[in-house]
Amino acid sequence: MAQQAPHAATPTDAPATPPSVIVPKRWRRLAAVVAPLWADNNEGSILSTLAPVIIAAISLPLAAVGVLTSIAKFISIVFGPFWAFVARKTNRKATFVITTAITGVLTALTGLAQNYAHIILFYGLSAVFIAAALPIVSEITTDLFDEKSRGRASGYTWGAISLLGSIAGPLIGQLANVHDGWRYGFFSWGGLTIVASLVLLFCFTDPGLGASEPTTAMMTVEQRAENERITWAKVRRMFGIPTFTLMLVQRLISGHLLIGSFGILFLVQTYGFSTAVAAVVTLPFGLGYLVGTFGGGIVTDALQRRFPRAGRIAVLQFAQLGFAVASLIATQFDWGTIWVFAGLWSVMGFMQGLNPGVNRPIVASVVPPELRGAAFALMLSVFEGLAYALFNLSAGFLAEAIGLKAVMFWIPGVLMLVNAAFVTLLYRTYPRDVDRLDALLQARTGSVATH
Repeated sequence: MAQQAPHAATPTDAPATPPSVIVPKRWRRLAAVVAPLWADNNEGSILSTLAPVIIAAISLPLAAVGVLTSIAKFISIVFGPFWAFVARKTNRKATFVITTAITGVLTALTGLAQNYAHIILFYGLSAVFIAAALPIVSEITTDLFDEKSRGRASGYTWGAISLLGSIAGPLIGQLANVHDGWRYGFFSWGGLTIVASLVLLFCFTDPGLGASEPTTAMMTVEQRAENERITWAKVRRMFGIPTFTLMLVQRLISGHLLIGSFGILFLVQTYGFSTAVAAVVTLPFGLGYLVGTFGGGIVTDALQRRFPRAGRIAVLQFAQLGFAVASLIATQFDWGTIWVFAGLWSVMGFMQGLNPGVNRPIVASVVPPELRGAAFALMLSVFEGLAYALFNLSAGFLAEAIGLKAVMFWIPGVLMLVNAAFVTLLYRTYPRDVDRLDALLQARTGSVATH
């Protein structure tokens, strides 16, 4: 599709909404960033899938899984915003390539761990560089795709990541039947991550900040530089956006994240499955997630066009409520066969898969383009990372005290019911904040028109 030329406004023109900007080769560019994001995002699947084997191999305590995942997330809280800042000040592509390559090396070194201290060291160091992926890719996605297609783009991104991860999950599980198989898992994943960094290096071209925004595309270099400059006043304004603040809290109470890190260990210890058999649920979970991201992104964009004041919020609330119900059914009853659990895991995957296609576009709809990198770093690296870390750390110790079944009842179950109720607040703030951002961008359009 040819890109439409913006209307050449005159000083007497009333500011009008410019036509959509279609970034050239945007889907190809998105595909290039998916490879390293997938490698970085699924590095922890080796630990979560093979946790029972790793615990036995190097005599780790039961709480080790929670401690390791918590350390990784606490690190991301600090380094997610740090890498977002470095990428903005230097070069997003170069930052992403270098951090991904170093992640691959450190992931491979984790396979050499001989004790608890070694695995904490290597796993923690790799987390420093993994933290770069999420905020950088989230910002690049909003630069590649305009308001009308961001939900679909985010959905496709996380759907592809989930599909690849779901295929890898059962294969990783089979390493439980191989002597020191978990070590080969880390070695292999490290190699794949290095390959992913090379894909990014040779196949991706950065579209530039705000490339999909019509108002940004109309600006001169000087005007764009002025708007891209981050000041404390702008950051304070970001925290003054009610919808964004509520989204931070919503991520902080997202207990569904626990299923990914403790799900396999839960099935092994609570219902007696072997590690290889329990790992079967990763495939249906990933396929469910795929349907949720692909289909959810398309449906969310359609609902948003039909109900621009509430479409995305309704999908977000449905996702939290649906996950809570599915989680309680999946974890609180012994269904006897792994295939029933697999079916229920697919439902949880679907509900979780709805989130990327809706929460990122919600933030992009209320936060100015120059602040979105910082906003995604805060939401995904800091607040989601903090929630993930605290839930995993507490789950590891609570499991020893009250059992994993009780932990699964309260965190992925009851807390997610609370989350669904909390989302109701967004119905009031979201339309107002969208209008405020539209007014800001229109004002910028008017400023451009007078120059």
